[in-house]
Amino acid sequence: MTQSVTQPDRNAGGFNLFSFARSQEGVVVFLLVALMIVVAVFSAASPYFFDVRNGMNIGRAISIIGIASAFTTLLMIAGGLDLSIGAVMNAAGVVAAMVLTQTGLGVGGAILAAVAVGALVGWVNGMFIAKLGINPLIMTIAMQFVVRGLTLGFSASASKVIVDPTFLAIGQSYFHLGPLAIPAPLLWMLLAMLVLWFVLRFTLFGKYVYAVGGKASACRRAGINVNVITIQLYMLSGIGAALAGVVLAAIQGAGIPYGAGSELSVISAVILGGVSLAGGVGLIEGTLVAVLLVGVLKNGMTLMGISSVFQMVAEGLVLVGAVTLDRLKRRL
Repeated sequence: MTQSVTQPDRNAGGFNLFSFARSQEGVVVFLLVALMIVVAVFSAASPYFFDVRNGMNIGRAISIIGIASAFTTLLMIAGGLDLSIGAVMNAAGVVAAMVLTQTGLGVGGAILAAVAVGALVGWVNGMFIAKLGINPLIMTIAMQFVVRGLTLGFSASASKVIVDPTFLAIGQSYFHLGPLAIPAPLLWMLLAMLVLWFVLRFTLFGKYVYAVGGKASACRRAGINVNVITIQLYMLSGIGAALAGVVLAAIQGAGIPYGAGSELSVISAVILGGVSLAGGVGLIEGTLVAVLLVGVLKNGMTLMGISSVFQMVAEGLVLVGAVTLDRLKRRL
């Protein structure tokens, strides 16, 4: 008498580790585990790493990329891409400095002017991409050159020194929580992450972001104005870059029109955080942990005396690894 053997169904009830690893929440957990491992390694390697003051330094260092990454997360979930982020950061800092030094509009006017620049650049990007169908990569690279050129032209290629104490407090002040002195830029980053987490999780706009990234054609058939949402998301990306630029100018005490762009660091953090290049997938929580992970890696390597050249190599390898994992997840 032959006895048949029935294989258990992996997906029938219980916890499926493979499915969880492919989920958005699984990516966040994986990043948290990686972060804890990296912290443990650097804590053992350097006596100065696992220290409250060093932790606050890390928080301040990641704040600029973190603010921009929070806004870019929404855009990339919807399938967009913005390579003009770094240029907008520089432009926003210069505009804020010029408004402070050459007009009587004060700090509020300087911030609004900087945000307006970011929103305008985002609107132009969104209009050309949504209405004319121009490839986002080409369009935003073109805007990167345009914005950087205009910034250098209007500023006469010179940094604009900021002396207003209220504006400088945006980037240089601390909030005291008991014995902790928390850098203001870190709080601005966490606030941006919290607000946009709420938008993605609990608002209709957040649902549209995922829907557009998942399948734009289906959204159009359902009556969703994909073009309007695309333009709004590029405007949000520009605003996020401008806010990051304002905080950066406050930290540096000047609006600097030149310098290496931060767009690749921002996009790297968003991809590492689990946002798919194909769109439709991603969490703000993943972006936050990814920004922390990259910041901890850079700080730990600096304390160990590893040169900035090899730090750039490591950041590039992290990006390659993130893209590879994204590709594997899509195939699976």
